[in-house]
Amino acid sequence: MSVKMTINESKRYSVSAEQIWKLCGAPGEIENWLPAVEKSWMEGDVRYAELAGGAGQARERVTEHDDAGHYYVYDYLDGPLVLKSFSSRFAVVPTADGGSEILWTAEFAADDESEGTELAGAVTGMYQGGLENIADVLGSVQS
Repeated sequence: MSVKMTINESKRYSVSAEQIWKLCGAPGEIENWLPAVEKSWMEGDVRYAELAGGAGQARERVTEHDDAGHYYVYDYLDGPLVLKSFSSRFAVVPTADGGSEILWTAEFAADDESEGTELAGAVTGMYQGGLENIADVLGSVQS
């Protein structure tokens, strides 16, 4: 029996959603801000990501991409992590103070709670590393 897992990560920034989107809005350029990825590119709607430290290559299908709405959605196809039915959404939303917030969410299935917790930890660590690094790349102070 599989277990459904959910990941919800977010971070606020003092820069506008447009500034964040200029850095993060191209799904095939995630190496510019995500430390876990050394190189990335798109072939059609499939994103390829060479992971840092020789950890392997992940393939993800971008199913939605909305520059005006500042978000994209992707499904994990294959790679070093055994993620089943994995779907993720990366969104940048403006905040009332003129800054922005990134909302990075994911859902996936695992064979059991133990496996799900381990996989969620790996994905959460990658998401948190990216969210922290965005501030460093842009030189912004989080609010």
